[in-house]
Order: sequence, then structure tokens, then C-alpha cells
Amino acid sequence: MGVMNRPILAATLLVVSATLSSNMMAAGKQTQARREPDMCVVPAGSQPLLPAKLLPGMGTSTRFAVTTKSDEARKFFQQGLSQIHSFWFMESERSCAQAAQLDPDMAMAHWCIALSAASDYRPAFQLMRNAANSGTGRGSGAAPAEASGDAVARTTNGAAVNPQLRAREAIAKAMALRDKVTERERLYIEAQAARRAPGNKDEADAAYIAGLRKLVAAYPDDLDAKSMLGLATSNGFEPVSKEPRTNTMEAIRLLEEVVAKDDTHFGAHHYLIHAYEGSKMPEKAWHACERYAQLVTNIPHALHMPGHIYAQSDKIQEAIASFTSAAENELTWINADTLYPTGHHGHNVHFLIHSLNLGGRYHDSMTRAQHLLTFKENPRERSGNLQTVPWRQGYFGLIKTLVRFEKWNDILDGTTIPLYDKPEQNAWRHWAIGLAQAATGQMDKAKATLADMQKDLDDVTSAKEPISIGTQELEAVIAARSGDQKKGYELFRKAAGREAAMLYTEPPSYPRPVAEGFANVALALGDFATAEKAYRETLGREPGSGRAFFGLATALDGLGKTADARDARSRAAKAWANADADLPQVQRLRTSTAGQ
Repeated sequence: MGVMNRPILAATLLVVSATLSSNMMAAGKQTQARREPDMCVVPAGSQPLLPAKLLPGMGTSTRFAVTTKSDEARKFFQQGLSQIHSFWFMESERSCAQAAQLDPDMAMAHWCIALSAASDYRPAFQLMRNAANSGTGRGSGAAPAEASGDAVARTTNGAAVNPQLRAREAIAKAMALRDKVTERERLYIEAQAARRAPGNKDEADAAYIAGLRKLVAAYPDDLDAKSMLGLATSNGFEPVSKEPRTNTMEAIRLLEEVVAKDDTHFGAHHYLIHAYEGSKMPEKAWHACERYAQLVTNIPHALHMPGHIYAQSDKIQEAIASFTSAAENELTWINADTLYPTGHHGHNVHFLIHSLNLGGRYHDSMTRAQHLLTFKENPRERSGNLQTVPWRQGYFGLIKTLVRFEKWNDILDGTTIPLYDKPEQNAWRHWAIGLAQAATGQMDKAKATLADMQKDLDDVTSAKEPISIGTQELEAVIAARSGDQKKGYELFRKAAGREAAMLYTEPPSYPRPVAEGFANVALALGDFATAEKAYRETLGREPGSGRAFFGLATALDGLGKTADARDARSRAAKAWANADADLPQVQRLRTSTAGQ
């Protein structure tokens, strides 16, 4: 990866007029709202600059046979394929652009560029989630609107700046060369071409999957093809019941077949981790988590992904280690290249904050949130409304940390949470302030803050459902703590149901389970039975939460369930073995232990 300055990039951009075919223009015009990119991938932008380098720690994909007259081009293609298997699309496109430069007639190099630039090579459930969040059709969350008319922004090498257009042009080149390659390569190219076809995206995705099925049927020993089909059919699990959606178990079966035949296939291990996310059985991906990070040691996403599963299991310390390792690795790339996108780093550190929250590490959580707040927004980010840039992820991490650790005085001091004139940030700030005011008995102020949050909601254009749920939870807290327990509990249950039913995201798009907030309020009111039920619901969502175990132990004590309380407290102590010593729960535990 070359080290470049941003002014140099600006100098490489050239806007030229090009007459596009009618099909290309029909495909190119977009009237849809801008989608949120999925920050579990580094989003594509303009084509990365050459030269590419052969890098260590990418994983090895030498088993993938490819037609080329250049051995060097083959090496760069195989590196690009390895990077594709880790969703490192900027670098995979760079590697395959290098391969295409070395051998312009290498059809699969253009296939690789198309797959990388489109940035929709992800589990099917992520594409489903993006569509639901944007209110538009399925597809890459990274696609900007194309230029109107015949003007197309291109770099000096002729590549379109728009990644979707670049992907379509690249696969068109591959299709033009498909008679020069093997039948197997031809099937890869035709499947990708089907996905890039203009028109309905759902139909294009279905045609892509059909093409992959044809490829797998013709070449059942091609483990890369089988892995790609597994990824494309990973439809995930229903958020409330956690039952598998259509094709999900087929996808898992395919991927498990691959790793059973070749335990070094890091792509299949990666896709298995995604396939088991949000399920009742995340532990089935533990082996994949271990192997993936061993096999790919120098790509941030490969070090990051095991944390997804660990955070959903009773393995919070492992999740923290995974996200920490990924953050350290990604900072080396960010520091080496001023053009390196920072969205994935923001996502990774946000997930690290989430895991530190679960592990009872308030001070480290705040340090990481403050780290993300050092990534000041540039004018484009400031004028836009993407919630996935590092600064805004840091802001959200700050809010969730202060609320989960009930730092009410800090929330109310007027300085710990910075003011920011965007409706989403204002809404979450008001949510935290309202909870703090209600917890400290300032009910009139809490009601006024709720009204402010409801006004914020009218202007929100991103994260509308989570913030709407937040207003309902705050209203529930105010009602319950004001003495209207019936109304408060009814609102809590509605808010908890809505929050649990949201499509799976990583980390969750709500600061913490509503059930946890419900349990905390019930416990404060001395309603131990309701608190017990709500804490158990929380643990069903976050099995490694020491905070929920501590709350459960207190509720069980209140119900006279001494043995059960002792067991819950023991599990809390284990979960928070590395928690901050100054937390109230830890101090009470030490006091009770010392007295025995």
C-alpha cells in the first residue's frame, strides 16, 4: 500500500465526458436515497492507486487456478482473491488492477475488480438489513449517485470514480474475454455479470446465486465456489426467535463441508462466522474464529470478525482481545496511508467499546470512545448524515457507556457529552440526560427533556427506529419512577419488544437492551420478580454480561432465592474478573466476600 497525500489524489481526478450506452445509462441513473454503508467492510470509492505490493499475512489462495500469461499477474490476482475473502475490497481491487495491468487479457483480473468495486460481496442478511434501514432496494450501501447526463468522473487511468459503474465496466471486459478462459472461469464471470445487470436488484442477486449454483454443480470440488455460494445464501436468523431464515442452514452446511475438506480455507471460516451471527448457537463458530485469525494475520477484518461471535457468547474477554488486535493492526494501515478509509476502524472500536461495557471496564470504554472522537469530521462528513463515520460512532459509544454504567452526574454536568447540532446526536444526548434526570428524581426536567427528544425525532433521517424506541423507553422510565408503574411497565414491554425485533446489527444499533433498563428500574422500585425476569431476558441477549448477573443476583436475594443468588453472583464475578475495581457492583462483591 503506497503512502499518498490527499492533494495527490485530487490531482489524479479528471472529469471527462463520455457517451454511455443506453443500457449503461439506465443502470447508472439513481434516484434512491443515499444508503448507509455497512462498516463491517471498508467501502469502495475511486479506484485505488497503483502500484500494488505483494503483502504478508493476507492468507494463501494458490489453489485457485486462473488463465494468464504472466506469473506475476497470477500472484497479484491470488492476493486479490485472498483479500476478497476478507472483505478488504480496496486492497483486492488494487491487487487485481495490478494483475490487469500486467496482463490486460486476464479475464479473471477484471472479474476481481468488478467484485471488489461493487462492495456487495457480503452475507445476504447484511444486504437485507441495509435495504430495511434505507427504505430502498437491496444492494451495496457504498454506491454514490452517479453523475447526471453524459458526464462521468474518472481517474486519469480511465477508471470510473463511481464504484458501481466501475464494477459494471470491469465485468463487461471480463465477459468480452470469457472465450479465452476455461469453462470454470467462464462460469465465475457469468455469475458476476448476472449480478451487475441493470434493473431490479433482487432479480440480479437471484440470477447471481443461480449462476453460483451452476458453477458448484459443474465443479463440486471447487471450494472457493462453494464458499461464495454459502456466503450468498447466508440469510441469517430471525431477530426474536433466532430461527434460521430460508437457505441459512444450507449455507452453513456448504461452508462446513469446505472446512471439513480444507481447514486452511480462511474464506469459508470467515463466512461461517457471519453465518452463525445472531443465532442460538454462536459457539459452533468458535473453531472458525480461532482458525481465521491464525490464517490471516495482517488484515484488520480478519482479526476483528472473531469478536462478533465471542461478544454473543460467554467469551467477552476473547471479544475484547479480538477487537483490540484488529484496532492495533488497522491503525498501522491508517498511519501508512492517508487515503485509507477509517469507517471500519470506527466500527471495530465501537464494537470494542460494546465489549468493554459488557466486561465492566468503564475507564477503557471511555478511553476508546475519546479515541474515536479524535477523528474529526471532514466537510463532506459534517454536511452528510452518515452515522458510521468514526466520530459519530465514538459519540454513540460515549452515550452508551455513560448510560450502561449509570454515570448520572457526568451525564448531567453539561460537559462530558459534547453538544452537536445534528438531530441524531441531539436525540441520544437527550435520551441520556432524561434517564439521568429521572434516576435522580428530577421528574419535571425529565419530562421536558423527553419533549425535546420527541422534537429531535421529527428531524431524524437516520436510525429513526432506535431513536423512536428510545423516546418510548424514556417515557416508560419517567412513568414508572413517578409512581405510575402500570403505564411504565406497559411502555417498557412495548419498547423492549420493538428493540428485540430490530434486524440484527453488529454491534446493536440500540445502546443496550431495553430489558436491561427495565430490570434496573424494577430493581430500584423493589419489584424483584419483574427485575429477575427482565435480567434473565437481558442475559438471553447478552450471555456474558456481568452487569446483568449482578442485577439478577440482587433480585434473587430480594426474592429469598439464596442459592440461585449465590450462583448468579459467582457468574457475575467470573464475567467481571477484569472489571474496574471502583464499580459499585465490584466493591459490594468484595465487601460481601470479605465478610464471609
